[in-house]
Amino acid sequence: MRVIEKTLGLILMLISCGFGNVALAQTGVSFQPPGQFLSRAALSLSDQFIFTPNDLDLQFFSLDTDLPWEWVPGSFEWVRVERKFLVPRARARIRVPKGTSARYFDTIFQSQDDSLEIPVILSGESGNLIRVGNKDPKQVRVRFKRVRPLAPGLVLDSNCSQTPIELSSLKLDHSWVYVSCQTVHPAQDSGYVMRVDLEIRWETESGVRTLRLNGVDSESADSVTHLVSFHHRSGSYRLEKGGDVVEIRVPVSERFHPLWVSLGIGPYSHQNVVRAFPTIYAGYYFSEGMKLASFSAFPIRAKPEVDTGLYLVSEQFRGIDERINFNLLLGAHVLSFHSGGKHYARMSAPQGIEIGFRDFLFRHQNFTFGGFFYPLISNRSYINSWIRFGNGNLFYEFNFINWQEPTDTGIFTGKSAGVSIGFPLFRAL
Repeated sequence: MRVIEKTLGLILMLISCGFGNVALAQTGVSFQPPGQFLSRAALSLSDQFIFTPNDLDLQFFSLDTDLPWEWVPGSFEWVRVERKFLVPRARARIRVPKGTSARYFDTIFQSQDDSLEIPVILSGESGNLIRVGNKDPKQVRVRFKRVRPLAPGLVLDSNCSQTPIELSSLKLDHSWVYVSCQTVHPAQDSGYVMRVDLEIRWETESGVRTLRLNGVDSESADSVTHLVSFHHRSGSYRLEKGGDVVEIRVPVSERFHPLWVSLGIGPYSHQNVVRAFPTIYAGYYFSEGMKLASFSAFPIRAKPEVDTGLYLVSEQFRGIDERINFNLLLGAHVLSFHSGGKHYARMSAPQGIEIGFRDFLFRHQNFTFGGFFYPLISNRSYINSWIRFGNGNLFYEFNFINWQEPTDTGIFTGKSAGVSIGFPLFRAL
């Protein structure tokens, strides 16, 4: 019982510590385009595993200079900046006399022979300049040219996985576009409202700064980054830049309801008999990476064994290009069952882990596996493991549950395994 009390106490402590700073309660959300700081940030990043977003390569980029130069073969790569979007990077070799220096942001490069080799961010943003020469340095810019159709020409970042973006009138003959998504829930007197912010990086051959939104001109400080926000009344936005067009619509609900309840049901083999086996899921979001979750699973029969749990789900790690997340499940559960004509209610604290893969095989589809584990101690044990595929609107799950508890007449064992289909019932608050 002390373990259970400490576990529940820790949950309450984490909730109370984090509740004042969670995303749901934010009234002033900061989501500003990084402007010319994008290149500076991307240069400092080390290599990492990246899912290539499209077939962009070095053929699309050149340096605007009369100095002899070339891209270093095999140097093209993608880096992720601020966990929000991917940026292309490569190394340029510029032919210069020995002893010539160059400055790229805060780094000085000195030629030891007849060339300089400099890592370069492939973007036309303002401030992305190489200054070559000791006196009266030449300013070298990166130029984009669409040499062939891209697949795709407009890239949605993996953080847009759960954002219902609708694209139409797509015409990108002179551009490539990258979109990053963030859903925020500013608090108002009537509850949490819904807003989706799209950070759009639009590179054009002409380098034009002006973005036309529904016929109204708007300039960006760095010429490539633009911020567009959607709420439930926004409708469609027609964006035009450098002769290219894209129309974007993001259906957004008026309110965000942090409390949700879902139902999963399917055939299970329970105690070697096939029965309908529903599971009720409920949860409350404190932030994107933390929620309070509950479940109650039971076979449909007289005097069913009921397994009910309450857990804090906290994201501990996200990696592999933001596609994989590792969650810690901390809490306790109660088993209710009948044995020998007597009813038992036993509480224990099996702890759990969960690993999720975002956009697994298909966009908007997630693959998750995990489990709760309590080793065999004093004739008590508990295993509850699952594999789930789908999203919040519809998911498929395989579940295996095996536990045992001591009773007055011996050891009672519960064993269930089966598949179910899950769907939301309602959201509230």
